[in-house]
Amino acid sequence: MFGDLFDTLALWNRWGSNPLVSGLRRDVTASMRAYLETPEVVGLIGPRRAGKTTVLFQVMDDLRALGVPDQAMLHLNLEEPALSTQLGVALLDEAYETWRRAIWPTGRAFVFLDEVQHVPEWERWVRARAARDGLKAFVTGSSSALLSRELGTLLTGRHVSFRVMPLSFPELLRFQGLDVPTVPTVRPEPPVDRALDDYLRWGGFPEVVLAQDTGRKERLLREYFDDVLYKDVALRHSVRDLPALRALAVALLTETSGLVSWTRMAARFGLSQDLVRAYATYLEEAFVVRFLPYYSLKAAERQRRPQKVHAVDLGLRNAVALTGSPDCGRLIETAVANELAREPHDGVYYWKGDHEVDLVVRSANDVARLVQVTQGDDPTGKAMPRELQALQEGGAAFPSARRELVTRGVLPQAPAHVSTTPLWRFLCKPDASSSTASSRLPGR
Repeated sequence: MFGDLFDTLALWNRWGSNPLVSGLRRDVTASMRAYLETPEVVGLIGPRRAGKTTVLFQVMDDLRALGVPDQAMLHLNLEEPALSTQLGVALLDEAYETWRRAIWPTGRAFVFLDEVQHVPEWERWVRARAARDGLKAFVTGSSSALLSRELGTLLTGRHVSFRVMPLSFPELLRFQGLDVPTVPTVRPEPPVDRALDDYLRWGGFPEVVLAQDTGRKERLLREYFDDVLYKDVALRHSVRDLPALRALAVALLTETSGLVSWTRMAARFGLSQDLVRAYATYLEEAFVVRFLPYYSLKAAERQRRPQKVHAVDLGLRNAVALTGSPDCGRLIETAVANELAREPHDGVYYWKGDHEVDLVVRSANDVARLVQVTQGDDPTGKAMPRELQALQEGGAAFPSARRELVTRGVLPQAPAHVSTTPLWRFLCKPDASSSTASSRLPGR
C-alpha cells in the first residue's frame, strides 16, 4: 500500500539524505528547551510559512546537543506530495514501524509530525504510542483550532503549546545582520530605522525578509495568501464560495486596525451575517487576521459592539490590500497590536467613550495598560491632543491602568502620567519577544 515509504522518509530525515538545515535561531526555540525530554506533547502553532518546520529542526539540534542520536528522531512531513493520497492513522503506523525496523529498533523515540492537521484522529495515535512506547511527540499545525479541538480533546494535561509567528522586529534585525539597539534614543541608527520601514512594509515572514528582490517578496506574499485561503481555510472547512471568502479576507486585511460591522460586511458581499462570521472565524483560526473585542465585563456588551480587526502580518496585508494610500497609521497600530499579542496577559481589547483607546491590555479582571498609537507627524497638530484625550478618558474609566503613547514620529510633550515610547523601542523591549511566557499560549 505504501510503496517506497522508506525512501520518502529518508528524504526528510538526517539519518537519510537530508541535513535539515535549521537556519537562524528563533526566540521561541529557547522557550521550548525545558520540554525537550518531558512526557508532554509539544505543539507548535502558527501561520503557514512562519517557520514552524525550521523551529522543529532547531529542536532536533538541541536534542542532538543533549546526546540524542539522529537515528532516534523521525520527522514526517505530512505535506509531502508522495504521502498526500495516503494521509491517515494507517500511514502514521506504517511510517513509525518502518523507521523502527530499519533505523531505531529500541530506545526512546522522538517523533516530529509536521502540519499534523491533515491526519484525522492523529491525537489518538500520539496518545496510544506515548502510552505504549513512551514516544515523545512534537507536532506543528497551521490552525489555532488545533489547540482547542485536536490537542485539547484527548491530550488534556498532556501537552504544551507554543506560537510560532512571523518574525518579531528584533528577530528581523538579527536576520538582517543588525544588532538590536539598547540605547534609549528617540530615533535609532539609520540601518535600524530602514529595517523598521521594511517591517511595516513587508512584514515578518522569514523567507520574505531574506529575499533581496522586491518582486520576489511580492510573489511570495501573494502565494502565501492563496495557500492559506485554499489549504488552511477552504479545504479544511469545505468552503465552496472561494470568491466570497477571498473578497472578505482582502476587505478585512485592508481595514486593519479598523472596526468591523458584521451587518455591513454581510450587506457588502451579499452574504448572511452567520456566513460572514463563520468565514471570519476561519480566517482568524488560520492566522490571517485577529479580532479584538470591545472591553467590558458584560458579555452582552462585548457581543453588541463591533470588533477591531488586525492583520497578523503586515506584509501579507500590504500585498493584497485594496487601498490608494500608505495607511501608515493603520500599519503602526497593527505592529503594536501584534507585539502585544506576543506578551503574557489575559487579553487585548479596545475601548471607546467619546474617544477610542486603541489597545486595552487586561490582567485578570482589571485593565493593566491603555496603549494609544499615533504616526506622530500630523502637520495640522490636531491628532496628538486627540490621542492624549483618549488616554485621559480611558484613565478616568480605568484609574489603575498604565497609560502609554507609542509614536513613529517625534515624541510629544505629554502629561506626567502618560509614558511616551518610540515605535522601534516598543517593538524592541526585551520582555516582548524573547521571554518564555510570551511564547507560551495563555491557559496552557
